[in-house]
Amino acid sequence: MRDPDPSESETLQTVWKNQQEAQPNMQLALTPDQLCAMARARERLSARVRSASLVVIAAIAAGLLYDVYRVDQSWIRIGVAWTLCIVVYLFGSAFENKAHSDATEPCSRFLEREHEERRRHYLRIRNRLFLLVPGILACWYGRALTIIKTSSPSASAPPWLFLTTAIALVLLWFAFGKAAQKAASDRDEIRRSAGY
Repeated sequence: MRDPDPSESETLQTVWKNQQEAQPNMQLALTPDQLCAMARARERLSARVRSASLVVIAAIAAGLLYDVYRVDQSWIRIGVAWTLCIVVYLFGSAFENKAHSDATEPCSRFLEREHEERRRHYLRIRNRLFLLVPGILACWYGRALTIIKTSSPSASAPPWLFLTTAIALVLLWFAFGKAAQKAASDRDEIRRSAGY
């Protein structure tokens, strides 16, 4: 076996180093089997999340409905009823019967469609999240009227609770925006790996 001359070994080392440097920047295309495995996993995850969300939203709606009938102050009842309507409006569309993946639909198209629907749903909730504010304000106004009538400040809700609710709404707004960005990046990654 002959020994490679020094210029040839330097050339091979240079090529090898260039390939190593370029490799982290390269996107690896997913195989059709990997895409189909991802699609099956996404479909199972979506079914589990949809079921768990239905239970949580039903419990929240039942609690709000109970409050509508239990509370006797009209402003608080109006605020809780408004909040109940907004919760159903925001999350009710998530439980519509969605068309499941068609056997002839490519796995990459299914994944792309799922991520796009998820992105749209997050943005829909984010853009309508502040519809909860009138219900919260009506409840606080009703609570203030009760305090004025009874002259009992011990029955008042602390002001930090209102501030905490406002901060929570703002944080939820940002969280749904980040989730929508993540869904969009997942969709774009699927498009790149599928080659379109």
